[in-house]
Amino acid sequence: MKKIAIDLDKTLINCNSIIYWVANKYFADSISNKKLKYNFIDDSNIGRDSLISKMISIFSKMSKPESYSFIQNAINIINSWYNQGIEIFILSSRPNFASLNNAIREFLSLSNLNYNGLVVACNNKTKFCKNHNIDLLIDNSPKICLDAQNNGLYAICYNNPRKNKKLDNILYVNDWNDINEIITRGYIPSKSIII
Repeated sequence: MKKIAIDLDKTLINCNSIIYWVANKYFADSISNKKLKYNFIDDSNIGRDSLISKMISIFSKMSKPESYSFIQNAINIINSWYNQGIEIFILSSRPNFASLNNAIREFLSLSNLNYNGLVVACNNKTKFCKNHNIDLLIDNSPKICLDAQNNGLYAICYNNPRKNKKLDNILYVNDWNDINEIITRGYIPSKSIII
Protein backbone atom coordinates (compact mmCIF):
# COMPACT_ATOMS: atom_id res chain seq x y z
CA MET A 1 0.00 0.00 0.00
CA LYS A 2 1.34 3.40 -0.98
CA LYS A 3 -1.79 5.58 -0.69
CA ILE A 4 -4.82 5.18 1.58
CA ALA A 5 -8.00 7.29 1.62
CA ILE A 6 -9.94 7.28 4.88
CA ASP A 7 -13.51 8.49 5.27
CA LEU A 8 -13.79 11.19 7.92
CA ASP A 9 -17.16 10.83 9.65
CA LYS A 10 -18.01 7.62 11.55
CA THR A 11 -14.83 5.98 10.22
CA LEU A 12 -12.11 8.22 11.64
CA ILE A 13 -14.03 10.52 13.98
CA ASN A 14 -17.31 10.91 15.82
CA CYS A 15 -19.16 13.97 17.08
CA ASN A 16 -21.73 14.15 19.84
CA SER A 17 -24.34 16.06 17.82
CA ILE A 18 -27.71 15.14 16.36
CA ILE A 19 -26.98 17.32 13.32
CA TYR A 20 -23.77 15.36 12.80
CA TRP A 21 -25.56 12.00 12.69
CA VAL A 22 -28.32 13.31 10.39
CA ALA A 23 -25.84 15.04 8.07
CA ASN A 24 -23.66 11.94 7.88
CA LYS A 25 -26.65 9.83 6.89
CA TYR A 26 -27.56 12.35 4.18
CA PHE A 27 -24.05 12.61 2.68
CA ALA A 28 -22.72 9.11 3.50
CA ASP A 29 -23.55 7.24 0.31
CA SER A 30 -22.57 10.01 -2.10
CA ILE A 31 -21.92 8.38 -5.48
CA SER A 32 -22.55 10.67 -8.42
CA ASN A 33 -22.35 10.04 -12.14
CA LYS A 34 -21.77 13.76 -12.66
CA LYS A 35 -18.35 15.28 -13.23
CA LEU A 36 -16.15 14.62 -10.20
CA LYS A 37 -16.08 17.49 -7.71
CA TYR A 38 -14.08 17.86 -4.51
CA ASN A 39 -12.09 20.44 -2.55
CA PHE A 40 -8.69 20.05 -0.93
CA ILE A 41 -8.64 21.99 2.34
CA ASP A 42 -5.31 23.61 3.19
CA ASP A 43 -3.89 27.01 4.12
CA SER A 44 -4.74 28.42 0.69
CA ASN A 45 -8.33 27.06 0.62
CA ILE A 46 -10.32 26.80 3.82
CA GLY A 47 -13.76 26.55 2.22
CA ARG A 48 -16.88 28.64 1.66
CA ASP A 49 -17.62 31.27 4.28
CA SER A 50 -21.29 31.60 3.33
CA LEU A 51 -24.22 32.58 5.51
CA ILE A 52 -24.95 28.87 6.12
CA SER A 53 -21.35 28.35 7.24
CA LYS A 54 -21.64 31.29 9.65
CA MET A 55 -24.94 29.97 11.04
CA ILE A 56 -23.39 26.53 11.54
CA SER A 57 -20.48 28.11 13.42
CA ILE A 58 -22.89 29.75 15.85
CA PHE A 59 -25.31 26.89 16.47
CA SER A 60 -23.65 23.57 15.69
CA LYS A 61 -21.29 21.46 17.77
CA MET A 62 -19.79 20.37 14.44
CA SER A 63 -18.00 23.73 14.20
CA LYS A 64 -16.24 23.24 17.54
CA PRO A 65 -13.05 21.12 17.60
CA GLU A 66 -13.72 19.94 21.15
CA SER A 67 -16.94 18.24 19.98
CA TYR A 68 -15.02 15.67 17.93
CA SER A 69 -13.35 12.48 19.08
CA PHE A 70 -11.24 9.89 17.31
CA ILE A 71 -12.45 6.36 16.99
CA GLN A 72 -10.36 4.15 19.27
CA ASN A 73 -6.81 3.40 18.05
CA ALA A 74 -7.28 5.25 14.73
CA ILE A 75 -4.77 8.03 15.37
CA ASN A 76 -1.87 5.77 16.45
CA ILE A 77 -2.42 3.35 13.59
CA ILE A 78 -2.70 6.05 10.92
CA ASN A 79 0.39 7.83 12.25
CA SER A 80 2.32 4.54 12.11
CA TRP A 81 1.33 4.12 8.44
CA TYR A 82 2.34 7.71 7.70
CA ASN A 83 5.72 7.11 9.38
CA GLN A 84 6.19 4.06 7.12
CA GLY A 85 5.81 6.31 4.07
CA ILE A 86 2.15 5.59 3.24
CA GLU A 87 0.33 8.67 1.96
CA ILE A 88 -2.86 9.35 3.92
CA PHE A 89 -5.83 11.26 2.53
CA ILE A 90 -8.81 12.14 4.71
CA LEU A 91 -11.82 12.04 2.39
CA SER A 92 -15.33 13.31 3.06
CA SER A 93 -18.53 14.09 1.21
CA ARG A 94 -19.51 16.66 3.86
CA PRO A 95 -20.14 20.17 2.46
CA ASN A 96 -17.29 22.63 1.95
CA PHE A 97 -18.12 25.10 4.74
CA ALA A 98 -15.32 27.14 6.30
CA SER A 99 -16.69 26.73 9.85
CA LEU A 100 -16.70 22.92 9.61
CA ASN A 101 -13.35 22.77 7.82
CA ASN A 102 -11.68 25.03 10.40
CA ALA A 103 -12.99 22.87 13.24
CA ILE A 104 -11.77 19.64 11.61
CA ARG A 105 -8.36 21.07 10.77
CA GLU A 106 -7.93 22.36 14.33
CA PHE A 107 -9.06 19.03 15.80
CA LEU A 108 -6.68 17.05 13.56
CA SER A 109 -3.83 19.43 14.39
CA LEU A 110 -4.43 19.27 18.15
CA SER A 111 -4.58 15.47 17.90
CA ASN A 112 -1.23 15.35 16.03
CA LEU A 113 -2.68 13.25 13.21
CA ASN A 114 -0.30 13.02 10.26
CA TYR A 115 -1.90 13.10 6.82
CA ASN A 116 -1.14 14.33 3.30
CA GLY A 117 -4.47 15.81 2.31
CA LEU A 118 -7.91 16.70 3.64
CA VAL A 119 -10.66 16.56 1.00
CA VAL A 120 -14.31 17.61 1.44
CA ALA A 121 -17.37 17.92 -0.81
CA CYS A 122 -16.31 14.80 -2.71
CA ASN A 123 -19.26 13.62 -4.78
CA ASN A 124 -17.64 10.32 -5.79
CA LYS A 125 -14.93 8.80 -3.60
CA THR A 126 -14.20 6.02 -6.09
CA LYS A 127 -13.47 8.48 -8.91
CA PHE A 128 -11.34 10.58 -6.56
CA CYS A 129 -9.33 7.51 -5.52
CA LYS A 130 -8.80 6.40 -9.11
CA ASN A 131 -7.77 9.92 -10.22
CA HIS A 132 -5.24 10.18 -7.35
CA ASN A 133 -3.89 6.59 -7.56
CA ILE A 134 -5.23 5.62 -4.13
CA ASP A 135 -4.66 1.92 -3.37
CA LEU A 136 -7.20 1.46 -0.56
CA LEU A 137 -10.40 3.19 0.58
CA ILE A 138 -11.59 2.79 4.17
CA ASP A 139 -15.20 3.94 4.57
CA ASN A 140 -18.25 3.16 6.69
CA SER A 141 -20.58 3.00 3.67
CA PRO A 142 -20.98 -0.49 2.16
CA LYS A 143 -22.30 1.09 -1.06
CA ILE A 144 -19.21 3.23 -1.47
CA CYS A 145 -16.92 0.30 -0.66
CA LEU A 146 -18.69 -1.91 -3.19
CA ASP A 147 -18.50 0.84 -5.82
CA ALA A 148 -14.75 1.16 -5.16
CA GLN A 149 -14.22 -2.61 -5.45
CA ASN A 150 -16.31 -2.80 -8.62
CA ASN A 151 -13.96 -0.21 -10.10
CA GLY A 152 -10.74 -2.07 -9.29
CA LEU A 153 -9.88 -0.56 -5.89
CA TYR A 154 -9.41 -2.27 -2.56
CA ALA A 155 -11.94 -1.26 0.08
CA ILE A 156 -12.57 -1.97 3.74
CA CYS A 157 -15.96 -1.23 5.28
CA TYR A 158 -15.57 -0.05 8.86
CA ASN A 159 -18.18 -0.67 11.56
CA ASN A 160 -21.25 -1.13 9.39
CA PRO A 161 -22.98 -4.51 9.67
CA ARG A 162 -23.85 -6.26 6.45
CA LYS A 163 -27.60 -5.94 5.85
CA ASN A 164 -28.00 -6.70 2.18
CA LYS A 165 -26.82 -9.71 0.17
CA LYS A 166 -25.92 -7.38 -2.72
CA LEU A 167 -23.25 -5.91 -0.43
CA ASP A 168 -21.71 -9.24 0.63
CA ASN A 169 -18.64 -9.02 -1.56
CA ILE A 170 -16.72 -6.50 0.56
CA LEU A 171 -14.52 -6.71 3.63
CA TYR A 172 -16.21 -5.66 6.88
CA VAL A 173 -14.24 -4.89 10.06
CA ASN A 174 -15.26 -3.51 13.44
CA ASP A 175 -11.91 -2.38 14.83
CA TRP A 176 -8.94 -0.27 13.71
CA ASN A 177 -6.55 -2.91 15.05
CA ASP A 178 -8.06 -5.37 12.55
CA ILE A 179 -7.63 -2.85 9.73
CA ASN A 180 -3.98 -2.41 10.73
CA GLU A 181 -3.42 -6.18 10.77
CA ILE A 182 -4.94 -6.52 7.28
CA ILE A 183 -2.73 -3.75 5.90
CA THR A 184 0.39 -4.90 7.74
CA ARG A 185 0.13 -8.41 6.33
CA GLY A 186 -0.90 -7.09 2.91
CA TYR A 187 -4.02 -9.21 2.71
CA ILE A 188 -7.30 -7.79 1.45
CA PRO A 189 -9.48 -10.64 0.18
CA SER A 190 -12.09 -10.18 -2.50
CA LYS A 191 -14.79 -12.09 -0.58
CA SER A 192 -16.75 -10.61 2.30
CA ILE A 193 -15.40 -11.39 5.74
CA ILE A 194 -16.55 -10.03 9.09
CA ILE A 195 -13.67 -9.75 11.54
